[in-house]
Amino acid sequence: MGRPRMTPADPIPLEVLRAHCAAVLGSTGLPAATADLVAGSLVDAEARGIDSHGVVRLRVYASRLKSGAVDPLAVPVTEHDGAAARVDARNAVGQLGALTGLEAAVALAGAHGVGVAGVANSNHCGTLAYLTRRAATEGFAVVALSNAPPTMTYHGGRGRAVGTNPLSIAVPRAGGPPLVLDIATSATARGKVIVAEQQGRPIPPGWAVDTEGRPTTDATAALAGSMLPFAGPKGSGLAMMIELLCGGLVAGVTGHALGDMYLHPDRQQRVSHLFLALDPGRWLGREAFAAHVEGFAREVHDLPPADGVERVLLPGEVEDAALAAAERDGVRLSAAARAELDAVAAEFGLPHRRLPTRPSTPEME
Repeated sequence: MGRPRMTPADPIPLEVLRAHCAAVLGSTGLPAATADLVAGSLVDAEARGIDSHGVVRLRVYASRLKSGAVDPLAVPVTEHDGAAARVDARNAVGQLGALTGLEAAVALAGAHGVGVAGVANSNHCGTLAYLTRRAATEGFAVVALSNAPPTMTYHGGRGRAVGTNPLSIAVPRAGGPPLVLDIATSATARGKVIVAEQQGRPIPPGWAVDTEGRPTTDATAALAGSMLPFAGPKGSGLAMMIELLCGGLVAGVTGHALGDMYLHPDRQQRVSHLFLALDPGRWLGREAFAAHVEGFAREVHDLPPADGVERVLLPGEVEDAALAAAERDGVRLSAAARAELDAVAAEFGLPHRRLPTRPSTPEME
């Protein structure tokens, strides 16, 4: 006879998960529209298979809002100078600060062909792709950068030096969703290590080192230590340039002057973002550019696959497929993730369990 085990949890409809996250965030005093924006960012990442930036971040976001480390009522202020804009996020949630910058850059690009917006005094903003995809859907090409507190070593050094500073580029496409690149400058997103620690799993070699600079597969040791850059000097060099263009150019706040939302839960982060928006109408033309992107994408997509590869994939294609499946079927969360979401809801005073319960019918193995 085998031992009984639990069947997988029922999938959660995306609208249910968004409502749960928005309710928790709203309980901190965050206005409903902003709570919906942040919840949308978290659930979009979860639905696209990017659990490192998904609902695992809900507790730390809500806790920082409740403690006042992030101002739930902050309203970013934008100043314009020609095709450039400077946004003071005023310690608002990162998604609001970043969206304000994106919208300023896109508006300027519509007026001038190009628009650049730098955002100072912001916070962790989730996936940059959640924002750049919006601009590309409207016909613009956009580049987004963000700095982050130092959790990554610099190639050849020991100890934390730079953030896992992300880069996203999105372009419109005539025959499908925008092409969207969204990468961290580390070998992987640090959030994946956080998820691995919560689930009690080791991490692959090459992701991180411990506090002594030794390679580790232990998630807890990795979180205490440093992430590794992708491609050695290339990743760390790119991280430095993003740090200087965001934190240096926009705000004059870099490196250890930034607050870590996990290590310094009551400290302002002072994160910066930079958005560059381009209106294809000033060059090839919006429709012509989107058609050209489509043609080139098909040319690459139709390449014969290499040995051991099923097919050639475009930037964002895996995530788009995951989202389509999640919109149809919902998302599956581990028992630990569900329990965490319920615990957060209880901690923030929500009156009842808001997620579907895990099935209790055992099966034999």
